[in-house]
Amino acid sequence: MTILRKVMLVVALSSALGPSALGSQAVDTTRVRTAYAAVTALRSDYEKTNGRFVTVNGIRMHYLEWGDKNGVPLVWAHGNASSAYEIRAVAPRLAQAGYRVLAVDYRGHGLTRVTDYDFTIHHIADDLIGLLDSLKISAAVFGGATKGGFVATAVYDHYPNRVLGLLMADGGTWSRQWIIDRESPEEARQRRSDPIPQITGVSEFDVFRQVVGNIPAGDLPMERLFDMLMRIGPVDNGWAFLPAFDRLVASNEAMASGLARPTTLPPLQWSEQALIPRAVFRGLHVPMMILDPQDARDVVPASDQNQRLAKDHPNLVIHRIYPETRDNVVRARPDWFVRDAVELLDEVRKRRSSRE
Repeated sequence: MTILRKVMLVVALSSALGPSALGSQAVDTTRVRTAYAAVTALRSDYEKTNGRFVTVNGIRMHYLEWGDKNGVPLVWAHGNASSAYEIRAVAPRLAQAGYRVLAVDYRGHGLTRVTDYDFTIHHIADDLIGLLDSLKISAAVFGGATKGGFVATAVYDHYPNRVLGLLMADGGTWSRQWIIDRESPEEARQRRSDPIPQITGVSEFDVFRQVVGNIPAGDLPMERLFDMLMRIGPVDNGWAFLPAFDRLVASNEAMASGLARPTTLPPLQWSEQALIPRAVFRGLHVPMMILDPQDARDVVPASDQNQRLAKDHPNLVIHRIYPETRDNVVRARPDWFVRDAVELLDEVRKRRSSRE
């Protein structure tokens, strides 16, 4: 993870939790226990209706499914430090429009738990194709948010004939290194942030208590608490918030040097940073929807690269700008996201019917 994305993550977590929640050692209260019981019950309900597991490439991968099995498959890869659940609010609407939504927890995230972290974004691409094979699906639309967009790019790079279309939400269509190499020292300094907090405990509830315990009683939105719960996972000696984050992205110490020395980053992050989307998509043959959030405080100024990719493929790429939007377009602009995902679905269907 570069400092650019690290800033975005810290801001997102701070916004979700409140000013004093991260790392707090709040006293256990009935309120927090009640909130924990509610979000774990919600997780159980989701898992009963939408949760699935599949064994691919030696791992037990978790995914969520919505929609008719005859719908156009959409394989969704989540963003950094997130899970398949990030798309839960819009997935039923996508299913109603005609998608069969398959949202994955890729390696080391959510309920797809691993002990070997020596894998790249290309290994994850192999896993997603393994999911298609297990479900006997010949091809699908692939998409993702931030890092998930780069996963979709890796799928297209290795398996272009398995891709019907690409739904790219602020990731996978621009080079991170391009941005870093054009930063001034002052811009790089301004993008630095405090370290990711290290929060551990003896149980899932213990970590949950520390994460949300200081939030005022009236500010416990269920969906945000659910997002926090899904960022808690087991570690060797208990449980942790963002478990193995330093092995997936980078340790706090590696952040600074990682900008100039990307090969010192963990394989997952290094492989993302090494992708050159314009080269991967040089022979693009499927429709692509680029969802480009823009904001005055945008920490990933990638619109110039997105515009260039759209110019390279004017008949295939739709570059949709989301003004006054920061990161995570699925959560920030759900109506726009559904509108544009359905537009992409229409394009995919038109191309499929023209070939039949």
